[in-house]
Amino acid sequence: MDVVQTIASAAQLVSAMVSAVGALEQAAADAAEAPRRLQVLEDFVSDLEVLVQQAKQKHAHKMHGPQLERQFQSLSRLMDQLRANIIKARRALKKGKGKGLARVVWSSVVGDPLMKYIQLIRDDLNWWLELQKLTENVGKAIASTAKATPSLVRVKSEQGYPVSEKCGYVRDILERDDGHRVVLIVGLSGIGKSCLARQIASQPPGNFVDGAIELSFGRWCSRAACNGSRSEYHKRLVRKISKLLVQIGSMTVNEDTSKDLEDVCCLLQNALVGKSMLILLDDVWEQDIVDRFTKLYGNGCRYLVTTRDEAVYEIAEAEKVEISKDDIKKISKGILLYHSLLSAEELPACCRRLAGQLWAPSPYSCCLR
Repeated sequence: MDVVQTIASAAQLVSAMVSAVGALEQAAADAAEAPRRLQVLEDFVSDLEVLVQQAKQKHAHKMHGPQLERQFQSLSRLMDQLRANIIKARRALKKGKGKGLARVVWSSVVGDPLMKYIQLIRDDLNWWLELQKLTENVGKAIASTAKATPSLVRVKSEQGYPVSEKCGYVRDILERDDGHRVVLIVGLSGIGKSCLARQIASQPPGNFVDGAIELSFGRWCSRAACNGSRSEYHKRLVRKISKLLVQIGSMTVNEDTSKDLEDVCCLLQNALVGKSMLILLDDVWEQDIVDRFTKLYGNGCRYLVTTRDEAVYEIAEAEKVEISKDDIKKISKGILLYHSLLSAEELPACCRRLAGQLWAPSPYSCCLR
């Protein structure tokens, strides 16, 4: 049971308690029935306490979060108030157990104390339920505003790279709530993987309210480039992740970078908690790099990965998008039109043939790297 489910379950219990209070009010005049109804209400409080204790134990490693702590505190205060008023209601019930004239005189002098406590219990329950609705509505309003506000964290797109159908296809994948956390863009070297990824990350889908960021690895950050040295490979990976931490403001440029890989990954975990960001991992040569990012929890981040390495292709929990020959035809034509400032009809025949072939080294090939 996660925290959201815990609060939802608590709200269901509290709603049931409101109904139980109504039954108690109807039974208040019955000296035999009222104690039983009070006991039912007391059992509800005990169930709520068990629910809260179980949730606290399960989420003990997350209790540092202020919002989570406030939710548990509000439930604890509610239970304290309910217990106190139930005890007072029991006392009032005992005092009002007189018969006939004595009971009438008692009620006329002090009113009906039991009904007063019943109303207090109902007010506490309704107040807590209203607070949950208010918090939920405020959260939705803030999320809606944040979604409509452009983020300052963005990836710069390649000049002259066209917005192709493949861009729209990848964006649709990233917008799906049930999609994989990793979207792999695969293809030959220089075919345009990085340009495609940057085009998407330059205008990330609206569900990434914290924007998009790019981290380029390359062959430099691979075991092969480190001659198989595990320590050297980890040092290079630390430098790359530290660069990302600097970009998102969780580390300063002059901060000590002698931390080991696990320490830096722990900093990254804390830095991304609660964030919804599209993270572009460009030119990845090692599968464990992607694995380290996907193990981060407590965030709504998705990972757009470009790679030419077959080992990385085999990541099971990833949506694979391949840049094919047909894609290159369309992209090539778009780049030609951009640089030549011509319309499709004005292109010379030789350029049309070029756009219909796989991309080869040319003055425009830099746009596809």
